[in-house]
Amino acid sequence: MNSETLNSLSDIDTNYPVPRVYDFLSRPENIAFLEYVFKDPFGCHVFPGDICGYPLVAFFDDMERDIKQAKQIHLWSYIPTCRYRCHFCQYPTLILNPQVTSSQAVFRDLVDYNIKEAAMWLQNVPCLAQAEVGEFNIFGGTPSLLPEPELRRLMDFYQGHFNFSAATMRFEGEPGTLTKQYLGLLKELGFTKISFGAQAFDDRIISACGRMHSAEQCLDAIFNARETGFDWVSVDLIYGMLGQSVDDVKYDIEKILELKLSHVVCTKLHMEKFLKKRTGVSGERESLWQKKGLININNMNFPGLGKQYQMRELIGQYLSSGYLEHPTTYFHQNHQHPEKWKGLVTDLDKQYPEVAIGLGGSSKCTRAEAVNITGYRKYKEALDENRLPIEESRGVSSLQREVNAFKMALSTLVPVNDNVFRQRFDSRSFFDNPIIRPTLRTLVDKALVIIDRDVVTLTPNGVTLVEAVINTQFVTPEV
Repeated sequence: MNSETLNSLSDIDTNYPVPRVYDFLSRPENIAFLEYVFKDPFGCHVFPGDICGYPLVAFFDDMERDIKQAKQIHLWSYIPTCRYRCHFCQYPTLILNPQVTSSQAVFRDLVDYNIKEAAMWLQNVPCLAQAEVGEFNIFGGTPSLLPEPELRRLMDFYQGHFNFSAATMRFEGEPGTLTKQYLGLLKELGFTKISFGAQAFDDRIISACGRMHSAEQCLDAIFNARETGFDWVSVDLIYGMLGQSVDDVKYDIEKILELKLSHVVCTKLHMEKFLKKRTGVSGERESLWQKKGLININNMNFPGLGKQYQMRELIGQYLSSGYLEHPTTYFHQNHQHPEKWKGLVTDLDKQYPEVAIGLGGSSKCTRAEAVNITGYRKYKEALDENRLPIEESRGVSSLQREVNAFKMALSTLVPVNDNVFRQRFDSRSFFDNPIIRPTLRTLVDKALVIIDRDVVTLTPNGVTLVEAVINTQFVTPEV
């Protein structure tokens, strides 16, 4: 085994229990898991197609077919503006000072191009206009930088051209920009859900990761959202960041419980490049932390893998009494609903199509997927030439459709029921799939899953390592 990875795994805070997964990851036969979790790509929800060079016309045909059959879809718009770039960020972003006059033209262009791209989707996939949108999200970047006239113009288009009759609307902002006035605008436009990245509730950690908001501004955003009438407020936290200790994460989770937040996302810091990975928003460049590497900065260090798993297990322990985890890393209060858009695309009885409009967006259905261009100049050039700004499209073979469906279901942490799977796949069982069947045998041998008749359930170690399970154990050759 690599001594660097083992040393990282052995970096443990003696004031807390040794992480449960330590024994599993330290065994030589589990080296693939250890190497993956040591530097894994951001986000576990990566379910790529296996047919390269897939024609765009075939991709659109597949989307049309699946959208017609789906009860609902997930529709989202990516607005890539930011006031600054966080030290961990690999996403495609445009750094703008919203107070500078010249930025106003960029905001107008962004909305123009977003609307043009959405209109081209409607031309290429005609059924989109009638498809029932289950949830509409505006993601960022920092879309809360959009001036009021541009946000109104954007929403006028989407609500006028898509079927929002049953849609819930969610908006992602940044604490320093989610003012009472802006929250009031979002409420007026029909948004009922607010989310933002706090990363931590300690100004020292917030500053170390390059964020320019404060912990106090995070609290203000939460209280202002509630005062404006938003009952659904989600905060993103990251563990494993520079200078962060297990005690720091304990403080953050205690703050979550004190605030009684309806939803919280607790994500591990991931340092692996994902420029070639297929995530919700495709990566564009190395982050500042990647360029510098895992080094000591101002006497601050990155916690090792052992401490990261102590943090992960502490989060689960503290939230277990009042929250459920669904899907992995997404927690919701017991009496609240889980993330709707995540359920639409990952729950085994759904797994409906999603359409992403904007720079670096990722759209998919069961039969095909496409990832948008991540460079803003090339993105604009494509749309100026009346081409959808799609970088690459892939098809999904019939075999891979079953594998992807099973992996997505596993990522929800909900037991995977073969009877539900059979309803999806014309009575075919996942136990008969030539990739799933041997993989399940391996996972049972490693005590990562339990099989009881027709149901596959993750063990506690399986829950903790589910990202590694779905991204290293189900190997399908590309066609």
